[in-house]
Amino acid sequence: MKRWMAIAVGSGLLVSACTAGESSTSVETVDPSASNAPVTVELTGEWTSNRECTQWQESFKDGFESTYPWITVDAKCGITEEQQIAAINAGNPPDVFLSFGVDNVGRFCDSGAWADLNQYIDDPNVGIDRSVFPAAALTYTSFNGIQCSLPFLTDTTGLYYNLDLFEDAGLSGPPATTDELTDYAKALTQFNADGSIAVAGFVPVTDYYCCSSNLVNLGHMFGATYLDEAGAPAYASDPAWAEMFQWQHDLIAEVYGDGDFQTGADKLRKFVAGAGNEWGAPQDFQKGRVAMQIDGEWRNAFLADFAPDLNYDTAPLPTSPSTTDRYGSGVAGGTVIGMPRGAPHPAEAWLLLKYLATNTDTLVYMANFVNNVPTTNEAIASPDLDLPEQFGTFMEAFEHPASAYRPTTVLGEELEQALVDFAADWQTGDASDLQAGLDEATQQTQNAMDQAQI
Repeated sequence: MKRWMAIAVGSGLLVSACTAGESSTSVETVDPSASNAPVTVELTGEWTSNRECTQWQESFKDGFESTYPWITVDAKCGITEEQQIAAINAGNPPDVFLSFGVDNVGRFCDSGAWADLNQYIDDPNVGIDRSVFPAAALTYTSFNGIQCSLPFLTDTTGLYYNLDLFEDAGLSGPPATTDELTDYAKALTQFNADGSIAVAGFVPVTDYYCCSSNLVNLGHMFGATYLDEAGAPAYASDPAWAEMFQWQHDLIAEVYGDGDFQTGADKLRKFVAGAGNEWGAPQDFQKGRVAMQIDGEWRNAFLADFAPDLNYDTAPLPTSPSTTDRYGSGVAGGTVIGMPRGAPHPAEAWLLLKYLATNTDTLVYMANFVNNVPTTNEAIASPDLDLPEQFGTFMEAFEHPASAYRPTTVLGEELEQALVDFAADWQTGDASDLQAGLDEATQQTQNAMDQAQI
């Protein structure tokens, strides 16, 4: 599945007639055992790959419709968050929406764009026992006590590495620290006769693939925090961010520039410009164009489809030398499902939401097909899970106490936007004063938080 690709949700986000975070005193439910009039429930999702879309639609439709025979599900793919927000604002939302945008859960919950599900969950007739979910699965689906979404599989990140290229370079076993990652990248990198990069050992820039060396993953390796204990931006105050950016700078210089940062940055920029489609056969790791790459567990399924003969393995994200106790963890957070405010059939929508979030057969089927981490305890323990050997890295990361995602706030992706802007300049050499850049990113983020009245 394609993850962490949420669009930045602007001021067009719906704010309902209810105050943000306010719940109604009752919810509309339906007795599943009674005779009910036929109804069609619209379910939209962000799947864009035909491979994933078709299997998603087939994974639950028959089972759900046989359980609730008066409900027909009209499941559509390729619907983005931006399109869904427009539909809510226009007064014609779907009944249920599946989103890869875990970043924006805080905005959806706080604004009321997605309904608070707490009263459905706690309803004695149609509710859910929250203990069916691992605790981590409920942290990124709620905000300030508002449970406006539920999990539908999840993602963790790890390091993929090409075993044949490792053998050619005389390397055995994956790098466990960021210092080792630099050394390994240097040993694995190959150059063309003109000095351009033929095979990159590791690409550390944030504008490579969406789910590879982004700030969430790079920051996690150093234990960097987004907010301090008072809830203020921590980019300038947490030394882990400066450590991470300096490590990135030094890797670029040492591995690709023969000691000169600008030379290495220029070569990397050209290399990244030639990257293959992240979600198709030409993806760089699948082609052997990179030797090591951070990615989510879903890459295993793409490798099986597009590069079945590739000799590879996976390992946890390397950690900085001072945070080795975090080794084994990863960035964790995945697909969410919610009921948009104004859903035409809320009672039936809840039944579909509940089914998708808790039905073991559906979760196991999709986990096996797209190689995602299941999000109920029963699905995690299912003997029917059939995942590749390399998947163990990601299952273990999901259970690691240090695994986490970016904090959920009403800013959504905007929480790190100023840092993303600085990173773009820093990694190309357009910015050279690290502390000044972190100070500015901190102030810009604080201004955004003040404006949002956080």
